[in-house]
Amino acid sequence: MVDIVIPVLYPATERTFANNGLGGLPDAISITITSKANRPEVPFLEMEYPVDGLHYSDLAVERIIYATPQQGKHPQPFVIERISRPINGVVTIYAPHVSAGLQKLVTYGSTSTKWPGLVIDYFLGNALPTTEAAKWSRAPTSFSADDGKLVRYQTPVSMMDVLMGTDGSVLDQFGGEFAFDHWSIVLYAQQGKDTGLEVRYGVNMSDMTAETDTSELVTAVVPYWSGTINDVDTVVVGDICTSSNASSYASIRCIPLDVTREFESVSTAPTKAQVTAKGQSFIGSTTQKNVTMSLDVKYIPVTDEIGDRPINLFDTVKVTHPDLGVSDTAKVVEVQFNPYTEKNVQITIGRLKKTIVDTIADIIKK
Repeated sequence: MVDIVIPVLYPATERTFANNGLGGLPDAISITITSKANRPEVPFLEMEYPVDGLHYSDLAVERIIYATPQQGKHPQPFVIERISRPINGVVTIYAPHVSAGLQKLVTYGSTSTKWPGLVIDYFLGNALPTTEAAKWSRAPTSFSADDGKLVRYQTPVSMMDVLMGTDGSVLDQFGGEFAFDHWSIVLYAQQGKDTGLEVRYGVNMSDMTAETDTSELVTAVVPYWSGTINDVDTVVVGDICTSSNASSYASIRCIPLDVTREFESVSTAPTKAQVTAKGQSFIGSTTQKNVTMSLDVKYIPVTDEIGDRPINLFDTVKVTHPDLGVSDTAKVVEVQFNPYTEKNVQITIGRLKKTIVDTIADIIKK
């Protein structure tokens, strides 16, 4: 493949990207590619292009813009999905990564294994329409879990939901970090690196917004199983299962938890104790029992030593803001990248350590 810096436009049927396609897009007014960690919302490209541009007449839905999504990464295909009407002689192009096509593949079934790659293969092999599913493959991986995990979808669901869009998905069951390389699905145990970089207020940070979110906080569940046994609809409700840190919050936040897919057999109902055990396992492992904290960091690369080394999705950086008392490491969960300048426009850092959460929470209270 051609290592392209300037985004290039290709026909909708292109797969190899071994030539210049319909031509480069050096006259775009602006272009930004946004990538988010482990989200069903795939990377997407937004571009402003003049109506008198060289390839304005070639821009059409389903055609592909081939562009570099992150620093030091290979170019990726982005499929034009939406073109705005001209405003002051400029159109806006919205093009999600080709992996958005996984949201339009339908699959279902049930399989159990400790190898997440085999689960992906199974559901991809059952996906419809077969002509579209045949375009996809899974990159080899040695990533495995400790115990056999059951992934079950009795009714049709999108392939993206199987990967990471719903409870009981591959990501939910096995963990890991997803990436998409052209029409290939990649699941890493860990793909980011410790950059050794520091994003520091007053040096290479222009702004930082701290956000604490309790909307997804859950500290207890009531697990249940439902099914049909001998033509009789049956429900088994377990005991309430409370997280170990529930007392840290002012009130207990409890939700129902459907654990039906956790049981292989549908001919016999599980016991109440078995259902309760599944609920306890969930509340013991889920990150929903913690307040989520994110830092929206805008930074300006100022030196080769600090700013110009690559910072990509899932990488670890140090964030320092003396006035807020913040000094800790965290992973990059969102990147906005300019493929023309090959620099990040903005990064979002989240999933911070508890010390950071406590620090920010105290400041907010004050």
